[in-house]
Amino acid sequence: MATIKEGYFSILKSLKIKIRNARIQTVIAVNTALLDLYWEIGNTILQQQKLEGWGTKVVEKLAKDLKIEFPDFKGLSVRNLHNMKSFAEAWPKNPILQPVVAKLQGNDNHSFKFVQPLVAKIPWAHHIVLLNKTKAGEERLFYLKKTVENGWSKSVLAMQIESQLHLRQGNAITNFESTLPNPYSDLAKETFKNPYVFDFLNIGDNVQERDLERALVLHIKKFTLELGRGFAYVGNQYNLTVEDDEYFLDLLFYNYQLHCFVVFELKVKEFKPEFAGKLNFYINIINEKIKGESDLPTIGVLLCKTPKETVIKYSLQNINAPMGIAGYEFTKALPKQLKGGMPTIEELEQELEKELEEFNEQVDPVAERLKAIKGMLKNINHEEIQIPVTYPILKKIYLESLKPLFKELIEQLGVFEEDFYITSYGWDAYAYNANDIAALDILWNDEKSMNDMREMEFFYDLWGFRKAEVECYNEHLVLKFIIQDNWYGFTLVDYNNQQPFLKKLYHQPLDKKEIQIIVDIMMTKIMDRMEPYLIPVNSSTSSP
Repeated sequence: MATIKEGYFSILKSLKIKIRNARIQTVIAVNTALLDLYWEIGNTILQQQKLEGWGTKVVEKLAKDLKIEFPDFKGLSVRNLHNMKSFAEAWPKNPILQPVVAKLQGNDNHSFKFVQPLVAKIPWAHHIVLLNKTKAGEERLFYLKKTVENGWSKSVLAMQIESQLHLRQGNAITNFESTLPNPYSDLAKETFKNPYVFDFLNIGDNVQERDLERALVLHIKKFTLELGRGFAYVGNQYNLTVEDDEYFLDLLFYNYQLHCFVVFELKVKEFKPEFAGKLNFYINIINEKIKGESDLPTIGVLLCKTPKETVIKYSLQNINAPMGIAGYEFTKALPKQLKGGMPTIEELEQELEKELEEFNEQVDPVAERLKAIKGMLKNINHEEIQIPVTYPILKKIYLESLKPLFKELIEQLGVFEEDFYITSYGWDAYAYNANDIAALDILWNDEKSMNDMREMEFFYDLWGFRKAEVECYNEHLVLKFIIQDNWYGFTLVDYNNQQPFLKKLYHQPLDKKEIQIIVDIMMTKIMDRMEPYLIPVNSSTSSP
């Protein structure tokens, strides 16, 4: 078989990028057109209500007649027509939103067209949440911007509104103005909240600091969501050694928007001035021992009960390290008649203990793992460990392991095809690309290309929930095949710092169980990210 020239793969890669970009633009354009249509329908109903006195009965008849004419067009229910009216009423005439929509002259009337991407970047179901749960004006615009910035699902958007994020964002008491340059200080201040809401924790106000820390780590995904955009978890009880003395800071994160480490210290009591001194000590050690040259100064945040602003401001004076103080709440305020139905502190503590026990049970005891690993080491041949990678070995791994794996992935992931507008998959390896198994066979038959390759990415794309009419939803998942001198492995891009979750020596092909594990990991990641978008039909925020 003739060797395909490298120039062909470069051209193929360029064309694939253009096609993907065109698909993305098509999906965005479809969502924009849908929102524009919904506004036109809603504005028509709104104007006829004012001019002709249209009531509910007329809207019901309109919905029925439109369904007869367009039986395959979902979204023409009576309820959705009322949502369209609210949509037209809420956005265009608000002067705060003039940068979002623009008023254009028509032949006989005025028409609002979406000339900026902000409104069009979120699906219709998200707009329904905004209409039903927010007040017009700055509050609604705040959540619109945050949804676009963070890529919130519909359920996450609803949760953020219910927790009154717009009243908490940027309210931490800080010394950022005196310790950080502008505009970086403004970005840092906007990143932190006051108070933080930990209503996902089943604990009471009398919790101890270590219990609070453990509970937050157990719910690290929800905790990171509450922290906001850009936070990556590094560790808890992070060990710092200074002159043979050990110190342990509570929680360490890295924020990729601020480009710095963030230290969180937890206190279950009211703020005291000495807390700031200890936090400053931790910040200085991180800056000296861990911070990279390209990282910006470490920020410290103290979470405590009922921060007293005046005392905190005096405590932060003359501290050169950027620092913020904020409170936290376990539950939002509840009406008196509901408080009697809340679990007692004892019940909450029992629930926490149960969660901790379940967490500990998931971790194999060290002794058992050590015993098992030592047994494996005894059975490994020294020469087998030292086998270096060669093209014949790679070709054998492809035929016996990778090709069956990819076929299984394509088949399993194919279950989503009927539910999405666009599905696609392929392989990238530097300048080489393949979009089906046949093309992949050609690539693996090119010995020169394989000898130069050190990794290959299998990507899978899903665009737009077809049945839910959510055109802008996208999932892009990448499985990376890694080639090292004496082992090969697999990792998911954007997960676990891209550390391999499976490593194999070159004399070891994948068995059926390992292939299924990889497939299950891919399926689980997609479902984990997809599930928040799927709210039951009887939910008040569900799509019509």
